[in-house]
Amino acid sequence: MSSNSVSAISGAHYRSLIHNVNMPVIVHKSDDDVVDVNRAFADLLGYSLPEARTLGPRQFVHPSLIEEHDRGHTQLINGEQLGLSADVDLVRKDGGVIRVKVNKSVARHNAETVVMTVIEGVAQLG
Repeated sequence: MSSNSVSAISGAHYRSLIHNVNMPVIVHKSDDDVVDVNRAFADLLGYSLPEARTLGPRQFVHPSLIEEHDRGHTQLINGEQLGLSADVDLVRKDGGVIRVKVNKSVARHNAETVVMTVIEGVAQLG
C-alpha cells in the first residue's frame, strides 16, 4: 500500500471519527483557521455546519477569556504542553453564553500543527 493510500485512509478515518462522535469537536490550525468541526459543535453554538466551519476560536471564546485562550494556545503550539483542560465560556450565535469543559490536544504532521478541542459537557447555560 502506498503512503498516499495510507494518508487517504487515515484522512477518511479521521473525518469519520470527528463527525460520528456525539461530543462537540473542533480542529484548527496554529493560526486558528478551522480544519474541521462536527455537527455537535455547530449545534452547541447554534450555527449551521457550514457557518461553524468559518469560525475560529477567537470568534466564539468569550472576550473576557481571549488572553487566557491565547496563552494556552501558544503553550500547545510551542510544545510546552501536550494537552490542557479548562472550563471556558463560549458565546453562542444568539449571544447567549455557555460554560463548557474543554480538553485540548495538539498534533503535528509534517509542517502542520493542529489543535483538537473536545467539549465534554456544558457546565452552565447563561
